[in-house]
Amino acid sequence: MDRLSLWEATGNKRKRYQRLQGDQHCDVVVIGGGFSGLSTAYHLQQKDCQTVVLEKERVGYGASGRNGGEVLTGYIGSMELHAKKKGMEVARQMWQLSLDSIDLIEGIIHKHQISCDFRRNGDFHAAYKPSHMDGMKREQEIMARDFHYDKIKIVEKQDLQTELNTSFYHGGRVDGSSAHFHPLNYVLGLAEAVEELGGTIYEHSEALQYRKMSGGVVVETNKGRVFAKDLVIVTNAYSGNFQNTIKRTIVPVESIMIATEPLPEGELQELIKHDRAVSDTKNLLYYFRRTADHRMAFGGSGRSNRRDQEHLFQNLRQGMIDVFPQLRNARIEYSWGGKVGFTQEMLPYMGRLEDGAYYAFGFAGHGAAMSSMAGKLIANSILHEGERSNPLEKEQLRPIPFHSQHAKAVGMMKFYMKFRDRIS
Repeated sequence: MDRLSLWEATGNKRKRYQRLQGDQHCDVVVIGGGFSGLSTAYHLQQKDCQTVVLEKERVGYGASGRNGGEVLTGYIGSMELHAKKKGMEVARQMWQLSLDSIDLIEGIIHKHQISCDFRRNGDFHAAYKPSHMDGMKREQEIMARDFHYDKIKIVEKQDLQTELNTSFYHGGRVDGSSAHFHPLNYVLGLAEAVEELGGTIYEHSEALQYRKMSGGVVVETNKGRVFAKDLVIVTNAYSGNFQNTIKRTIVPVESIMIATEPLPEGELQELIKHDRAVSDTKNLLYYFRRTADHRMAFGGSGRSNRRDQEHLFQNLRQGMIDVFPQLRNARIEYSWGGKVGFTQEMLPYMGRLEDGAYYAFGFAGHGAAMSSMAGKLIANSILHEGERSNPLEKEQLRPIPFHSQHAKAVGMMKFYMKFRDRIS
C-alpha cells in the first residue's frame, strides 16, 4: 500500500544514502533502516563499534515512517494480565522498560536537536463501552498499588468534554507519560545522528542472504557484500524471506491512516483539548491525534487486499466523523497504510537466533516507543553491557503453527472483532 503519507509529504529534507557496491567490512551489520536498526547502530557507534546499516528501500520506509506517531507506555493487554502470565517481578521490569523507552527517545531528540514535533502531553484511552470503564478503574488501582505508578487519571463520562469534544465514548483514562511526534522526521534525524557518529547507511540495498563464516558473517546484496563480526536483523513486519525463522514467527497486519487538510487551530484544540495521543478500546480500534500543522490524523484497521483499499479508507473517514461529527466537511488530503508486526504472544520478541544473529520484532502497535529501546538493548548485548536483564528476551523462537495461512486467519479474526464491536 504505497501511497504518499502525511509524514512523507511534510517531512524534513531527506538525505539520500548511496547504494552498497563492492565489499565492506565492519564490526556489526544491521538489516533494516527503521527505529530499531538505526537505534542499534546509534548506540554501537557511541562505543566506537563500527556499523553498516542495509535498507531495502529508504530510511524509514516501513512502519517507522508510516505509523501514527503515538509514543505510548505499556503493551497490548493490561499489566495485570502480563503479571499473571510472567510473574510480578518480570511485569514490573516490562513496565519500567516501557517508561524508559520514552525517556530514551526524548533524550535522543534533545541531544541531537531533531526537529520532529515531540510533545509529551500524555495519552487518552477512550472507553468504547460503559463496561470498559470498570477495567480502566481496576488498572489505575493495580498500577498504583503493584507498580507504584500514579500518572493514570480516570475521566468519567460526564467529564469527557475536558479531554475530547465527542459523545462517541463513555469516558476514559489519561496516562501522563506518553507522547507523540512526527515519526518520519524522528527516524531521519536518528539516521543523521548515526552518520555523525561514524556509522554507514546504505539505501536501496536489499539483503538477499547471509552465511556464517570464520569469525563472523557475510551479507550479500545485488551489488555488494558486507563482512562483519555480528549480524542484527530488525525488519519487523517487512521481514520477507531473508530469515525464515523470523518470517514464520511474525504476523504482518495492515493498518491504515487518513489525515485531513489543515484546520483552524482553535477547532482542533476544541476536539482534543490537551493535544494528547488518543486511542480507544474497540476491538478494531481507532487511534488519532492532532498534528503540528493542525490536521487530524486518524488511523484504524486495514487489509492487504488492494481491491478494497478505497472502501476501507471511506469507512475510516466515516469512523472519524462518527467520533467527531464536526469534521464532516473536512477534506481528506492524505491516506496511506503499512504493516504492523505481531507475535503469537502479542509482545515484542528480542534475542539471538541459533546461528548467532540478533533480532527484535513484533511491537504490535507500540513500536514508536519500544523499538528505539530494542536497538539499545541489542547494542548492549553485543557489547556485553547493561546492568539488568531484558524481560522481553526470548530463549528460542518457535514458529507459529500453520503460519502460511496467517493472512486468512487475520481476515477472519478482524471480521469477528468487527462483529463484536457492532453487537456491543
